[in-house]
Amino acid sequence: MTFTKRLLRYLVLFSCVWITGFENSQCSFLDSSDGDSSSGASGVSVRVQDEQKISANDGNFNGDLDAGNRFGAALADTGDLESDGVQDLAIGAPFDDDGGEDRGAVWVLFMDDNGRVDMERKLSADTGGFDGDLDDGDLFGSALSGLGDINRDGAQDLAVGTPGDDKGGNDRGALWVLFLNADGRVRDQQKIADDTGGFSGNLDNDDRFGSAVAAIGDIDGNGTTDLAVGAPGDDKGGNDRGALWVLFLDADGRVREQQKIADDTGGFSGNLDNDDRFGSAVAAIGDIDGNGVEDIAVGAPGDDTNGTDRGAVWVLLLDADGTVRDQEKIADGAGGFRGGLDNNDRFGSALSGIGEIRGTGYPGLAVGAPNDDDGAADAGAVWILYLDSDGSAAGWQKVSSDAGGFDGNLDAGDNFGAAVAGIGNLDKEGIQDLAVGAPGADDGGTDKGAAWILFMKRD
Repeated sequence: MTFTKRLLRYLVLFSCVWITGFENSQCSFLDSSDGDSSSGASGVSVRVQDEQKISANDGNFNGDLDAGNRFGAALADTGDLESDGVQDLAIGAPFDDDGGEDRGAVWVLFMDDNGRVDMERKLSADTGGFDGDLDDGDLFGSALSGLGDINRDGAQDLAVGTPGDDKGGNDRGALWVLFLNADGRVRDQQKIADDTGGFSGNLDNDDRFGSAVAAIGDIDGNGTTDLAVGAPGDDKGGNDRGALWVLFLDADGRVREQQKIADDTGGFSGNLDNDDRFGSAVAAIGDIDGNGVEDIAVGAPGDDTNGTDRGAVWVLLLDADGTVRDQEKIADGAGGFRGGLDNNDRFGSALSGIGEIRGTGYPGLAVGAPNDDDGAADAGAVWILYLDSDGSAAGWQKVSSDAGGFDGNLDAGDNFGAAVAGIGNLDKEGIQDLAVGAPGADDGGTDKGAAWILFMKRD
């Protein structure tokens, strides 16, 4: 930005604050680290300080990846499995062919604090102690969430989405709750699907239940972590409008009760259109309205606000029964967000709550836009949003090959931002670091996939 433009900007900002008395909301369109909203930054003074790539060629990863595995399609913080003081990571490779075509796999990575892999463990139809039945096209590993120790055996547990599962009908989907040992192997598992695992909700063909999953705390107070599970192909109200299921779990991983959130269902009164695919991503974001219940963000990457498939995120304020008491939509020019989205960015394809960012007590949210064209077609991007108490965006920072301090090399079709997860403060800089999936990366072969560890800092 030139000196003249910067001076003009500050004069306008001073006028705005003098007239309104507010700088943070009414004048937030002027609060940009680079000087204008087109730079992809406003209000959130965070940047990438350093990055580490994990792939077939990088990051000390020694697992065997094949072309088309799309390693990095899902990510989750698994907690500190090996008790070395560093958060470990699970990475999905849903097109892995162990046991059959596209059955899928999950890699459990024991991490070092430099973002490199100390050791890896593969979970699939053929390995890692997993005894569940996987079929061709199940896409096990399409979604992941750490669960904490829900069965109280001293080891972290993991939820794994399998949206291509055919229990009850074609592509109705399923979720696996995996009870892990400290070495990352599966000790036991529980499947949740149509009329399975205590789940009595109605699933239809092509609902793709298990496309997204997030642990949302113990919202019903029974002592066990509950889950939110996306079914973006659900047709409530219209074709592929999407849905979310809140699952109240028992300690054995079975469903005790469920609540559906969809078009005009479960207290949700937001406007969904055909092909919005609400439920493609979900994340817990903390109790931002202070009612004692965890609130959530839900992605709708097919939303057409101001253009085709630009995408949206719905912030849902929940009650203890899993119903929605209020909602806020964040999209291109909506919900306080003016970062600038283009057609087919598919903002909201991935989500992760990342804790408090700038000292206000309200949370940050990482949002994937894997078809963003910064640098190259579909190279991808991640937006870091700072949320206000009503769920609207009070600031944002874009991270891509052209923004946010990211110096890694992204190529066309990498789909950086297809998955995102907070992984704790690895470098002790006082802010949560991020793992970002790039399943279209071609390291070592076409679409073998990759993940990036981003060490974040406040400016």
